[in-house]
Amino acid sequence: MISAYLVSHTHWDREWYKPYQHFRARLVYYMDYLLDLLEEQEDFHSFMLDGQTSLLEDYLEVRPEQFSRLQKLVREGRILVGPWYVQPDEFIPGAESLVRNLLLGDRISRRFGEPMKIGYLPDAFGQSAQIPHILKGFGIDAAVVMRGVPHHRLQHSEFIWEALSGDRVFAVYLPAGYVNAWFLPDNVDRAEFRLNAVVEELQKLASTDNILLMNGGDHAKAEEEIPRLIEALNRKQEKVRFIHGSLPQYLEAVRSRAPALQVLAGEMMTPEKTRVHPGCLSTRIHQKQENRRLETALNHYVEPLSVIAWLSGAEYPGGLINTAWRYLLQNQAHDSIAGCCLDLVHREIDQRQVQVGIIAETLVKGQSRALAWRMGTDKIRLLVFNNAMTPGRQLVTAELYLDDEQFLLREESGEAVPCQVEAVEDFNVGRLSIFTDGAMLQDIKKKIRFSFYADFDFHVGYRVYQVEEGAVPPAGAPPEALKVGDREMENRFLALKVNENGTIDLLDKASGRMYTGLNLFEDCGDNGDTYDFNPVDNDVPVTSAGAKADVKVVAAGPLKATLTISLELVVPERYDEESRQRSRETVALPITSWVTIYADLPRVEIRTEVENRARDHRLRVLFPSGLKTESSRAEVQFGTIARPHTMEDPGWEEKMWSAKPVPIYSQQRYMFLSDGECGMALLNRGLPEYEVYKTEEGDTVALTLFRGVGCLGRRDLSHRPGRPSGMAVPTPDAQCLGKRVAEYALVFFRGDWTRAGIPAQALEFNAPPLAVQNMIKVEALELVTAFLQVRNFTGHIRERLDEVPPRDRALLRLSGRELMISAVKKAEDEEALVVRLYNPGDRPVQGESIVLSGAPVKRATVINLNEEIVGPELIPAAGGAYALPEVPPHSALTLSFQFSPGEGEN
Repeated sequence: MISAYLVSHTHWDREWYKPYQHFRARLVYYMDYLLDLLEEQEDFHSFMLDGQTSLLEDYLEVRPEQFSRLQKLVREGRILVGPWYVQPDEFIPGAESLVRNLLLGDRISRRFGEPMKIGYLPDAFGQSAQIPHILKGFGIDAAVVMRGVPHHRLQHSEFIWEALSGDRVFAVYLPAGYVNAWFLPDNVDRAEFRLNAVVEELQKLASTDNILLMNGGDHAKAEEEIPRLIEALNRKQEKVRFIHGSLPQYLEAVRSRAPALQVLAGEMMTPEKTRVHPGCLSTRIHQKQENRRLETALNHYVEPLSVIAWLSGAEYPGGLINTAWRYLLQNQAHDSIAGCCLDLVHREIDQRQVQVGIIAETLVKGQSRALAWRMGTDKIRLLVFNNAMTPGRQLVTAELYLDDEQFLLREESGEAVPCQVEAVEDFNVGRLSIFTDGAMLQDIKKKIRFSFYADFDFHVGYRVYQVEEGAVPPAGAPPEALKVGDREMENRFLALKVNENGTIDLLDKASGRMYTGLNLFEDCGDNGDTYDFNPVDNDVPVTSAGAKADVKVVAAGPLKATLTISLELVVPERYDEESRQRSRETVALPITSWVTIYADLPRVEIRTEVENRARDHRLRVLFPSGLKTESSRAEVQFGTIARPHTMEDPGWEEKMWSAKPVPIYSQQRYMFLSDGECGMALLNRGLPEYEVYKTEEGDTVALTLFRGVGCLGRRDLSHRPGRPSGMAVPTPDAQCLGKRVAEYALVFFRGDWTRAGIPAQALEFNAPPLAVQNMIKVEALELVTAFLQVRNFTGHIRERLDEVPPRDRALLRLSGRELMISAVKKAEDEEALVVRLYNPGDRPVQGESIVLSGAPVKRATVINLNEEIVGPELIPAAGGAYALPEVPPHSALTLSFQFSPGEGEN
């Protein structure tokens, strides 16, 4: 006999085709109704709140008096909550964001009862390869998914899903979606007819005689008649036993009887039964860029700085940090960060991003300035933090406010540090305070922007430099270290020249390989929507191959050099609906690229600004590699995936797939090509979309800079036939008109990519060192604040800090270079430091150790992503080093260090 488990649920997009407050109002009414229903009808088994806990917060903010009723029903198992905070996109958020999503979801769930231990992901636009690894880190060993699963390859709707790390979860695929038993007819005969058809179809793929029926859908209200309907159905027939149950009950039943199941490994992006919308990677790309900047701000600046201050006696600002994470995670809901909501919704997303940025900036400035000030005011000092959390040489760009524009920078050892001054301006530091500014007091200093190299022999901590005003600075790097001509630049790693059309030819000195035609711009028409790029029929892409570029030297060493390349790309103004072609009217897109190389770093960094005056198009920048490969590699959460240049396509139109499979791929901070001997890596700051296509000369990487479209969802696209995704609503903001900025970098390497340090290079590109001056001599400010007895935010932190000796401080050091650091934070539930490492490479990392200084460690343990102990206590060796367990490829390792803050030697 078939057992059909009918699960009542809702899928709740917090914002989408209506704004958040609209859906929240509906949520309040539906939740009021649900509480009454469950209390009045004991035979209504349970209701699942979409696997996300943000709904609880959204509801209780309006109905706080309902907390105890809600808590009681959750504890009784009548309402199922968690494990997520929001239903996330799986490809755009970074690893830490997905971890914090589950971490917050778990903590909120436990206020009410127990979280549902199922990785429920019914509507994410495809499945990331590392979801099983992240779920297992929370003790979750099952997932329910829909989009992207390769239906034609499945033996059963149940399978084993394996991450790049090797972690596995029991997975259930929803071949008929999460709405297959929604809006059931009141009439028993009609309900029987409909459900039997669904059961018969699902049974074809089921591995057992247990079937999952999903009684709900988008913003669905509980259907009160379900218990009586099920009772009537079971009286009427004996072929199928209908059970009003929960997702955990169904999984328990099917797992107890499932045979040996097929293993599917890696990511799933097959648009067979369901659309996966790869075009969302480049829709409203400025919000993706800001998302990455804010993730970096929290992970690499706010939390490590707060830990350093906490270990020096300050209070850890956990409440503010978690508030920032909440706003950021709300923006990472799958429709929100994807860019496929109303323009009004995305303006609200902009505002939440602003809130995260304000909190992050306030905490970074407050913590860093307080630490710098506590080093004393007898001398001017500069603190430089290692925010990338990687060892080695990095370029620091800093600002000083001095009386004299001539100065000398010294290391703790007394050695003078070569600097490159980039700008000097007179600045009234009286404007730095509202009190002196309001009193219109003048205090003119020299504001000096300059760069220098810092060598970090640790991963987390800071270096201290002394500033001597009026002293003669030493010469910079040797003249031969950096050569600059009108259109050429050269260092010990590479030599490049700019061609007449603005493209770059580059010699990689280590391999002797020449790369030509780099940084070529390509513009093509797009008659798709916010979900998907769709090419215009017979469109001929416009490139900058025939452009006339203006090249200028704007910086010429000794530590770094920069050329600007300016050109115009003339493109059609829009897509013409009547002719179904790009318009005959054209507009010019001014494009300027700042290309920078360094005397002592192998990266070529490029900042490109575009004034977008066209609509309905996609602008990409191309990098012909000359390499001939079959696959690319790209960073995913805690790992690096390999992807073929072409996607499997068994005749998508004939087989009536939902959309054409296209090799438009996601990335985190880097992707690269390698033929085993030579490689080209492309780093980015928040540009998640790339494609690789083959030519006779080799593979070309196309990095999307932005995509402009004017409709939320269109019907009958050539690459996605049928109904529109979303709704046919105008989205003029999604045309992304105006100034667009993109930042990316190139690294060329020989041999193994991990030994070439590609992951570390990407971190250093995204999280450059923060430099903070310990004091600015502002006599006017001192007089006014003394008179008014001003006690500012930084002062509040400073007063709680222990004295901070004016010397370098290495808080954390790893013995090797293959492990990266993902998080340094205070534990959620105890006085402990959490350090998360990860191995992005293809080989296990063995024999590494970690040293933590600054506080006496009482206990060191291996914990999971949910900050629960899962391994034995680590025993320190001589010198305080803790031997690390083996870290498998593409895996995270999380450690807990328990100690009393403020007891360290600083």
